[in-house]
Amino acid sequence: MADIVLKDRVYPEVAGWADELTAIRHEIHQHPEPGLETAETAARIVRILKGWGLTDIDDQLVRNGVVVRIEGNRPGAVIGLRADIDALKMDDQSVNPWKSLKPGLAHTCGHDGHQTWLMGALRYLHLHRDFPGTVIGIFQPAEEIAEGAKAVVASGVFEKYGIQEILGAHDEPALPKGVFGMKSGPLQASSDNFFIKVIGKGTHGGRPHQGLDPIPVGCQIVSDVQTIISRRINPADPAVISICSLNAGKYELTNVVPGVLTMSGTVRTFNPEVRALIKEKLPKTAKGIAEANDLEAEVEYRELIPPVINDPKLTAACVETATVLFGPDHVKTDLQLIMGAEDFSLYQQKVPGLMMRVGIRDDNHTATLHNPTFDFNDEVLPAAVTLFAALAKSRLEALSK
Repeated sequence: MADIVLKDRVYPEVAGWADELTAIRHEIHQHPEPGLETAETAARIVRILKGWGLTDIDDQLVRNGVVVRIEGNRPGAVIGLRADIDALKMDDQSVNPWKSLKPGLAHTCGHDGHQTWLMGALRYLHLHRDFPGTVIGIFQPAEEIAEGAKAVVASGVFEKYGIQEILGAHDEPALPKGVFGMKSGPLQASSDNFFIKVIGKGTHGGRPHQGLDPIPVGCQIVSDVQTIISRRINPADPAVISICSLNAGKYELTNVVPGVLTMSGTVRTFNPEVRALIKEKLPKTAKGIAEANDLEAEVEYRELIPPVINDPKLTAACVETATVLFGPDHVKTDLQLIMGAEDFSLYQQKVPGLMMRVGIRDDNHTATLHNPTFDFNDEVLPAAVTLFAALAKSRLEALSK
């Protein structure tokens, strides 16, 4: 029997599934798929759920995603439960027997655990339909590339089923296993990308005056865009501009001034006004610096996803349910803001939503998310399954009154 976190608080039936859930998670971990290319993953989810007797399953509404419907024993409201299912394009450098079998692909963000705990929760709700209304399970691809939630929303799933609230969760190596984080209001930042091309004129390295060198201009842009953060934005509003690539010339050509420099990066913030200000000022800064040096700058700014803002009323209700279930020592409400983004925020623009954090840290699970040695902690699966099932039932009871 696999070790189980909070075993005395986990639904006994779910505790009995611990080894099965662990085996499923390991199988998923060995066969990662990225982005929207999650056909094998979706097919596995369908196979497992059908094997447990679930029948109302739609694998056509969202490309390489799965939508599941479970009706309670009486009419009522509709709540959504979401898990992301895609992996990352990186190598699995763990030493686990269940490490990835696909070079260059790995579940180093825990989405293998996410889809497993949602499958387990839907299994329990299928077997125990003593609740009003309907549960909609959403297995979403492409969270890592910020395309999956967009595809789910565009599919019309919220309108088709009349979803009124939605719950999601992410594993969190910064929290001890057995601790569940639920923060009201802002939790995760928005995410935008930018791409800058500085166009000059190449020349001989010994005759820089005969060309227009983009390198010092690019370096000035890197430096000056940071003043948007330090001098144009209220220090009380968290915001980040990170230049994450800078490319010009060739390493081996030590006497050639290149004609073009490119850079790209990301913008993160929680405040829509700050987000709009950066979108305005960053291209203006880059183009102004280039023009002042007789060069040209082309700037592409891509708005991706808004910040995760957890609904206060929904969060308070879920905190209460989780506290009754697991005890106050296992529910943390003072989470720090997370500059990492999460496209769950697109669902929160449709209906009230709560993104939770599930602690997984112990002596054997200390790697951060997106680290090549990261692996999900199987000991928390039964507790996470129990939490999702309990929250779905409690919210349906409250919404159906």
